Amino acid sequence: MTGCVNSISPQPVTLLRLRAPPSPASRSSFSFSGDSVHSLYRLRRVSRSPSIIAPKFQIVAAEKSEPLKIMISGAPASGKGTQCELITHKYGLVHISAGDLLRAEIASGSENGRRAKEHMEKGQLVPDEIVVMMVKDRLSQSDSEQNGWLLDGYPRSASQATALKGFGFQPDLFIVLEVPEDILIERVVGRRLDPVTGKIYHLKYSPPETEEIAARLTQRFDDTEEKAKLRLKTHNQNVRDVLSMYDDITIKIEGNRSKQEVFAQIDSSLSELLQQRNTAPSSLLS
Repeated sequence: MTGCVNSISPQPVTLLRLRAPPSPASRSSFSFSGDSVHSLYRLRRVSRSPSIIAPKFQIVAAEKSEPLKIMISGAPASGKGTQCELITHKYGLVHISAGDLLRAEIASGSENGRRAKEHMEKGQLVPDEIVVMMVKDRLSQSDSEQNGWLLDGYPRSASQATALKGFGFQPDLFIVLEVPEDILIERVVGRRLDPVTGKIYHLKYSPPETEEIAARLTQRFDDTEEKAKLRLKTHNQNVRDVLSMYDDITIKIEGNRSKQEVFAQIDSSLSELLQQRNTAPSSLLS
């Protein structure tokens, strides 16, 4: 062994002195001998092997989960709008409402908006294919793909759900807000609009702050008991049709509670879904 050390030329020793070992343990494991030169060479060769790099790639992939894709349905005055705000605020999802998209497309003068406006001016319902394309285009935008989405009040029929599925859009969860019909009627009939600020009040649950505001409040023409019942009937039929498409991923939330209690139910379901996603890949690495 002594002869071996004496035979080492200055050049290999200089190489060993200049290298930066990966860790203190690796530095102490090498001696200035002929064998150490070969060991260093073997270590460098192994570090380039895909078998060492691959686990790091797998761990990174496992930590990145797919964004949430949620649909929510609720009757008029079910509190759906409030829950959408709470969900998007906490989870950063893109809130997509078919009604808002329709109004925006018409205002922009797009082809879909122009076609939709023609039907609306004739007092006709906007055909499914027009609205479906609007929703499809919005779901396909980069912010929706990267952050996930919350589709509000859509689809409303089995045909619309089928069309979305055909485009490759499948939700992780379908949330249904359930509120007794008599409570919904009371909420609808008592709603009032401030034409100055656009704020919505309720004569019982959220009355106006001053007499001046109360004096100028107006009621929507369709916020009557008769028309509210007709809208509820249509909504209930639509929900039954859609539920058949998403029965295995549907959760029903009791909506006749405070907004905080309702959101707590939704939040629990979404958190559980995320937890399942984050823990499932770990079994692949064990």
